[in-house]
Amino acid sequence: MFKTSDVRRPTSEISGVKPLILFGGTFDPVHGAHVRAALAVSQVLGNAPVRLLPNAVPPHRPQPLADASERLAMVRLACAGHPALQADDWELRQAGPSYTHLTLQHFRRLIGRRRPLVFMIGADSFASLHQWHGWRRFAALCHLAVVPRPGAPAPLPSVEKAFPRGRPRLLQALPAGRRLMLTHPHMDISATAIREALEHRGQCRALTPVVEAHIRRHGLYNVRTSAAPAAPGTIEPDTDVTANIDANTYTDANTMETTRPHEF
Repeated sequence: MFKTSDVRRPTSEISGVKPLILFGGTFDPVHGAHVRAALAVSQVLGNAPVRLLPNAVPPHRPQPLADASERLAMVRLACAGHPALQADDWELRQAGPSYTHLTLQHFRRLIGRRRPLVFMIGADSFASLHQWHGWRRFAALCHLAVVPRPGAPAPLPSVEKAFPRGRPRLLQALPAGRRLMLTHPHMDISATAIREALEHRGQCRALTPVVEAHIRRHGLYNVRTSAAPAAPGTIEPDTDVTANIDANTYTDANTMETTRPHEF
């Protein structure tokens, strides 16, 4: 069993083992900002692998419009060509709500108690973490990598205290219990806005070309098929992302307004 005391003890014996990064969401649909954020966190943590996990039954928001198989297919397409990224259907295969603490417990058992486990979360979701089921168990199971989101409110002091800030090197040395605050890239794209753009304009440049092609081919989100597809493009991590996670350049969300988590 994984013990909280293990969080405080550096694990030099696994220094050659890269963290496992988990990125959960409805991915309804998965878009370019998801891919950029996943690649950025991977790069910051030594090109660590990222598992993208579509939710089956998200407990904190309306249910997805696209069914599970379509969302998983889109995530697989978005990950293609990025060796660090991989779609994972574990949550889709579970019955009931997709509670994060259950997912974290599963992957902690899978990788053992020593390997670092990192959970990616948007700044808006981090601010509402105290409302998540079983959130107090997270610090004994994983680190957090917080991706900035415009308009995100400040988290409660108790949430910040549960996850002290740490540099990337510390997250790579400890199995859990620290918080990495990125300043880039911003998760400034709404899945709702993407779906509306697809319905009204038939295209959205926020999507990767392969995902947009899948949406068109399967007629998802009431896509308007008369419009031409968006111009092809590639998704790359920010070239200077490491500079944006130094202790002196961390960003706190302390001038925000909205309290409702955005849609990833």
